[in-house]
Amino acid sequence: MAGDERVRSLHARAIAAFARRDFTAAEAVLRTLLGEWPEDRDARFNLGYVLEAREQLDQAAAVYEPLAAADDGPALARLGRLRSAQGRLDEAAGALTRACAAAPSDALLARDLGIVENLRGRYPESASILDAVVRERPDDAQAWSALADSLRALRRLDEAEAAVDEALRRDLGSLHARIVRGQLAYDRGAFDRAEAAFSRAATLVPGNPEPYVNLGVLAHGLGRVDDAVRFLRTAVELAPDDPVAHFDLGMSLLLAGDFPAGFAECEWRLRDPRLRGSYPWRGRLPLWDGTSLDGGSLLVARDQGIGDFLLWARLLPAAHARGLRTVVECPPALAALYAGFPGIDELIAGSVPPERAPEFAAHLPLCSLPFVLEIDAAAIPLPIPLTPDPVRTARYRERFAARGARRTVGIVWAGEPSHTLDRFRSCGLDAFGALAGVPGVAWVSLQKGPAEREALAPPAGLELLALGEELHGFDDTAAAVAALDLVIAVDTSVAHLAGTLGAPSWLLHGFGNHWLWQLDRHDSPWYPSLRIFRQHEPNSWEGLFADVRAALEAWAADAAAVAVD
Repeated sequence: MAGDERVRSLHARAIAAFARRDFTAAEAVLRTLLGEWPEDRDARFNLGYVLEAREQLDQAAAVYEPLAAADDGPALARLGRLRSAQGRLDEAAGALTRACAAAPSDALLARDLGIVENLRGRYPESASILDAVVRERPDDAQAWSALADSLRALRRLDEAEAAVDEALRRDLGSLHARIVRGQLAYDRGAFDRAEAAFSRAATLVPGNPEPYVNLGVLAHGLGRVDDAVRFLRTAVELAPDDPVAHFDLGMSLLLAGDFPAGFAECEWRLRDPRLRGSYPWRGRLPLWDGTSLDGGSLLVARDQGIGDFLLWARLLPAAHARGLRTVVECPPALAALYAGFPGIDELIAGSVPPERAPEFAAHLPLCSLPFVLEIDAAAIPLPIPLTPDPVRTARYRERFAARGARRTVGIVWAGEPSHTLDRFRSCGLDAFGALAGVPGVAWVSLQKGPAEREALAPPAGLELLALGEELHGFDDTAAAVAALDLVIAVDTSVAHLAGTLGAPSWLLHGFGNHWLWQLDRHDSPWYPSLRIFRQHEPNSWEGLFADVRAALEAWAADAAAVAVD
């Protein structure tokens, strides 16, 4: 009995200390209690809560973890929310999933799990979870706002708009809902409305970085690079550990031509919890810092898309020259083209198996090469030409010549649908109707992916030879490109391929201002054979295609004159 009374007394003292916000005293009492009764579950749980209040989050997690291991629902919930606050999203999702299983009727727990899944980029899962939450809790503005975020990421824009309306109907001051409303306006090309929404959000909560990140991204897309850098520097000042703010600042600095600072800021992408799965070697192998490995092996890991590999492979010989052996992960579709490429000792089509980790002295994601090698605008390295299969190239050349036109032009009108800016970069085949009827030009489709089927019904006057079904890898595409007189493509991997091959190519530059193409210029130091055509108005292809038509007519006329001579 005396023991029970002491336990109750210590609990009461800890609760009283916590209530008066004397967290140090509360912790001391609870540690005394656990020293005498180490199996007291409530004392352990409350100690975790006190440590959270003292912002000692790792210590709090260590207290919760034994309880969580025993499937203690409240401890799992606290651990999940704590890990979410730390940005350790995989651990947060695991704990919250188990907490929801222990308390399936707790819609607040489900909401928190849905928000974490959003942050992890698992949008189908988050949308499903949050849709169930708003059915259970229709007045939960935070759940509606998070659902809008998921639906936007899934390109279900009308549903996302409706969810934002529901969120703001319940909480007019919701910063997150206002941000998502601005992002939806941006997605629809209503850039003035987007800017107004972000500016209003910045006024409502002046110390929050998120409105400034969005203002910066919008200004970047509109070509207002000084504004973009200013907004994004503000975001970084407000949130110095936010990888998204740093990365977006890096992209704008690159667009402004400040390559050293831009590449350095872009390294923050490696810390983005949403991208943790994209960098599986981080934390397992040291990051290469550019110094000699004394013959040791460097793993150059896959990073981002096929176009990025085509762009940055030119730096592999410079890395190799620093006293190391290179093992390079390559997108499988490029493997045949890059067999025997300079600077590659071993080419892996796909991913290196984890069990090979002990072989490597260090690793580096591919897109970190320009940072580590200190690439500057004053000395941009030229692409190292690839060599398409001459037999396949000759067959394509004969096939194109048989069509009887003086010039043969290959076209690509759409990129990867999952790309964040695809809705602005892809123009659709119908836009190429503006080029129909140019004398002496035959057309070939190099389009792959879902948009490939558009080649079955081309615009009137644009007779297409569709090669999509026979282009199984980029070695096939390279052979076709080498046999063409010109490639006209939106900003896709085919544009990078043509530039790497040194083939004449015209890039149709949509809204968004990818840093690589800089501002205003119509050539590219990265790809000397490439010519850039730009939109006259943001997200409008009409003026651009008028320029392309005029250039194409002049180019075709030159070919006709040469033929006459």
